[in-house]
Amino acid sequence: MCCSRHNHNTIIMIKLVFLFAALVASAIGSPAANLTASCTVTSYSAIATAVSSCTTLTISGITVPAETTLTLSLKSGTKLTMEGTWTWKYAEWKGPLLKITGSDVTVTGSGLTLNGQGADYWDGKGDSGIKKPKFMTIATTGGSTFSDINLLNCPHQCISISSASDTTLENFVIDVSDGDDNGGHNTDGFDVSGSTGITVKNSVVKNQDDCVAVNQGSDLVFSNLTCSGGHGLSLSVGQSTSNGSANKVSNVTFSDCTVTKSANGIHVKTHSDAGTGAISDVTYKNIKLSSITKYGINVQEDYADGSSTGSPKGNIPITNLVLNEVTGSMSGGSSSMAVYILCGTDGCSDWKWSGVSVTNAKKDSSCNFTPTGYTC
Repeated sequence: MCCSRHNHNTIIMIKLVFLFAALVASAIGSPAANLTASCTVTSYSAIATAVSSCTTLTISGITVPAETTLTLSLKSGTKLTMEGTWTWKYAEWKGPLLKITGSDVTVTGSGLTLNGQGADYWDGKGDSGIKKPKFMTIATTGGSTFSDINLLNCPHQCISISSASDTTLENFVIDVSDGDDNGGHNTDGFDVSGSTGITVKNSVVKNQDDCVAVNQGSDLVFSNLTCSGGHGLSLSVGQSTSNGSANKVSNVTFSDCTVTKSANGIHVKTHSDAGTGAISDVTYKNIKLSSITKYGINVQEDYADGSSTGSPKGNIPITNLVLNEVTGSMSGGSSSMAVYILCGTDGCSDWKWSGVSVTNAKKDSSCNFTPTGYTC
């Protein structure tokens, strides 16, 4: 009896070992199936786990809770596909609604619409009205790329490229055109600050503020952009009362862009209430303007407290501003002006303009500084 019971127990143990081994082998043999299941996300609650564990993932058709930033801190080298319609529940707060970080990441839209439901926020007052969230912040590095991203009805500023480097954005469509008649305001397309090595190309912006606004950064390229309804291709430098790097922009190129039905074609402004800084080596080439309502080209060093003061200051000098083949026409409004230049003392130097021609303005151009190659 003793030996028989011992043999029986031994047989059971052997069977359990084989069963466990079979289960382990099955799990090891089909990791792709398990990985695919966990890395394809269709609900907000599953996003955090997928982002923390997957380097190839798909997020599709999600709704984000109110007053929540959806932060996608992607692992290095991640390939993210964004699908369907993404929405955010309403809340009066500063945002952003979405933030993406990571190094050497590839983010691709596929039938994607990021819907900010701006009409729920727009009141025609922008920053002065109810609190409205910024939409999307990009803070990626290391050769990251974004493509085929559609943003609809941003409540406030659309895309903030902040503390980013070596990142390319391509084939974006930012459509806030519904805000034209429904109180959209401060709906900047692409804002850039504290970033270097950024390229934005082959994209469309329809909005009520700057198509592009560069606040701070270096080695920036904007090419083949189509802008309408807003305030044009802009630099707005002097966001800080401190002196130095916070108010510096260098080596920026805008090329092969079209600006239509906008307040400005090109707008470069420095803030006279800021600390010291510098703008250097900025080029606009092959820029086509049409139906511009206020200024074809507007360079001013008198911006303070949100408006022009008429008293320019050279605290942020503009050096080597190059315009090459900037052409087009104004809409013919009574106050329209082709070129406006207002420089502070020692604020402007070494500008080279060629092929600059903006027609159909009702007021004569006004310049207190004359670029080489251009007669104001």
